[in-house]
Amino acid sequence: MRERNVIIKEYRKKLRVALVYPNLYSVGMSNLGVQLLYDLLNSREDIYCERFFMDFNKSLETNSLLQDFDVIAFSWQFELDALNILKILHRNRIPIRREMRNQLVIAGGPCTVNPYPMRNFIDLFYIGDAEVNLLNLLYAWNEDKGKDNLENLADFRGIYVSEKDNSVDRTYFKDLDSYHPTNQIMSSASAFGKSFLLEASRGCSSRCRFCMGGYITKPRRERSLKRLIEITNEGIKSCNPDKIAVLGASISDYSQIDNLCHHLLNKSRQISIPSMRADSLSSEVLKSLVSSGQRSITLAPESSQRLRCVMNKGINTSDIFDATKLAFDLGIKRIKLYFMIGLPGETKEDIKEIINLVRGIKGRVKLSVNPFVPKPHTPYQWVEFADQGILREHTNLLKKEFSNCVFENPKKSFLQATIARGDESLGRILERALVYGFGLGAFRRAFKDEGMNYNHFTSAKDLDDPLPWDKINVGVKKNRLNREYTQAFNTINAC
Repeated sequence: MRERNVIIKEYRKKLRVALVYPNLYSVGMSNLGVQLLYDLLNSREDIYCERFFMDFNKSLETNSLLQDFDVIAFSWQFELDALNILKILHRNRIPIRREMRNQLVIAGGPCTVNPYPMRNFIDLFYIGDAEVNLLNLLYAWNEDKGKDNLENLADFRGIYVSEKDNSVDRTYFKDLDSYHPTNQIMSSASAFGKSFLLEASRGCSSRCRFCMGGYITKPRRERSLKRLIEITNEGIKSCNPDKIAVLGASISDYSQIDNLCHHLLNKSRQISIPSMRADSLSSEVLKSLVSSGQRSITLAPESSQRLRCVMNKGINTSDIFDATKLAFDLGIKRIKLYFMIGLPGETKEDIKEIINLVRGIKGRVKLSVNPFVPKPHTPYQWVEFADQGILREHTNLLKKEFSNCVFENPKKSFLQATIARGDESLGRILERALVYGFGLGAFRRAFKDEGMNYNHFTSAKDLDDPLPWDKINVGVKKNRLNREYTQAFNTINAC
């Protein structure tokens, strides 16, 4: 495997940090967060950061063991990666219980907004944007590497200390123009290939009630067009990428997207935009993508018109038809559509509307269908995970109609929902399931051993119930989420 721009340092007298992405290399190296953390940490002479992945037992830089590092930093992007975190520690003979080891183990990423399922195993959780306080945190810890003083680190904004169980305010990076990694690692084994990852904006202005991203990344911020052009020029010089992937939530909403795409097109590189909103898709963007060589786009209708209204998606069926027609007319060859099933209030009629929607699109379409997973810090944090029988029934309706459809296993989504809304007691379940092999049967056995109902974490919650993640302040008041929840169900029949 060939990589460009790998950093190798003499690690004597340096703080050695293992950056661990608990999933496949191809997935991790397409993640801007990994590129950002690697660049940020290695920008300091007194810190040496090396990378680990689920499919590599040793560091990619020096073939070192995980035990050789002072700090083990996990990027926790997906709920199910919690299982991989424990697997990685276990296979490297590092005690999974935090009180039984000397190394500092930290975790960051979107899933840390509910740290409690992993509280028994992770010493510190960094909640928010790493640019704000991560270096300060590491410097403070490095002054006294003993774990007796970890509680003092709770004074840093965004840091949840497991031992202390402190309240936390999420950090957010205000001035995006001030930093962006330009010396990125290029690898053909990345899911995006040799792509330079260009983040145009951060946060989402939409407030889709099902989506955690719209609530834990506010406020929405943009990089200036001038700065993006500078970053692109620097990135092309240092990385020589095959293409440039423009990233951001609802990237088609970026205020200068047409001008940005025009500039990138002049750089003779393929432009890639992973996902766009149907109601803000412009002809100029599509022309730029097609001219650069991109032949497919991704849109997320999510569900029927009625349920899009309930979940505050803000996209009409007419928007989807207009966007897909425009895309095909301008040269796009394939469109991938994301849908969810098992949403609150969903009926067979909603599934039939999805079928009619897809049938009405004149062009090559591929579907990706996933069970809805209620997430913390959203108005849907109180709802139950859909009944498995209903999920199977609605899945079968779609399977009968479409052969080009990818379905996520509902049992896998159930585990995702369990971890998303788990509390500290789930840690005991995870520990037992690790011993039993982490299969679905292992989890059922672990729940039984602990005397807990298998549906304990996925059942509906009362609005007045305390929630495990109440101490984590992401910037949205719980009473506001309560109002959004109530409004959603008051309008479920009106939409």
